[in-house]
Amino acid sequence: MSVDLIDFFSYFDPDLPHHVQAVAELEKAMPHTLLSPRAHWVRVYRQEVDQPKLEMVQDWPITKAQMGEIMGCSPDSLPDSLMDDYARCCETFKLDRINQAFFLGQCGHESAGLRYPVEIHDGSNYEGRADLGNTEPGWGVKYAGTGWLQMTGAFNHRAFSDYLTSIGKPDPKVMEIGKVYTSEVYPWLCSGFWWYSNGMVELCKNNPNVDEVGARVNGRYLPNGYEDRRKYTERAFHVLGC
Repeated sequence: MSVDLIDFFSYFDPDLPHHVQAVAELEKAMPHTLLSPRAHWVRVYRQEVDQPKLEMVQDWPITKAQMGEIMGCSPDSLPDSLMDDYARCCETFKLDRINQAFFLGQCGHESAGLRYPVEIHDGSNYEGRADLGNTEPGWGVKYAGTGWLQMTGAFNHRAFSDYLTSIGKPDPKVMEIGKVYTSEVYPWLCSGFWWYSNGMVELCKNNPNVDEVGARVNGRYLPNGYEDRRKYTERAFHVLGC
C-alpha cells in the first residue's frame, strides 16, 4: 500500500520538527529533475503554462526500464516528457543503436545518472567569457551548462536556438530563459545537438574506443572520470544489445 501524498500533506505542520525532518528525507530521495523549478509538477502547482506544444511520441527507442538500468535510476523517476525528448533526439540526429550506446554512456557520466540536467555551479565563473558569447552581465549564469552534456554559453544556446528554427521548430524561450528552460524541456535534444555538431555521430559509426569518445567530450585523454564513462557505456551496450 502506497502513501497518499495529498492526504499526507493535509496533516503537515511546519512547527513539528519530525514533520519537517520527514519532508527533508523525502527531498533527499527525490531525483534532481523533480526538484527543478521547471519540473512539470512545480509548474502545475504554480499554474504556469510555458512548455512548447510538442507532438506526442508514439514509440520510444528504448524503454524506461532500459534507461533506468543504464543510468542506475528507478524507471518511475523518468517522466514521459523526458523519454519523449530522448526519442526526438534520436530521430532528429539519426542515432542508431551503437551511437545511442556511446551517447548514453557519456551522458550518464556527465549527469551522474541523469541527476543533474543543469550544471551544479551557478555559472558566475562564466561571466564576461566572450569566447562563450557571454557579452552581457548575467549571461554567465543564464547560459551556464545545460542538458546532460552541459551545453554552455550564449553562443551555444544561440546555435541550438537557430538549429530549432532551421528545422521548423522555433522556440524563443531558449534564449529568453536560458539554462533553466533548456534543462527541463530539451535535456536530451540539446545534448544531441552538441553530439551532432561536434562530429560524434560520424565518429561513433566507426565503433571507436570508449576513451577516445570520452576524450572528445571531455577535451583530454584520458578523459576525466574515464572509468565511470566506461561503466556507463558498457552497461548501455549490454542493455541495448549492441
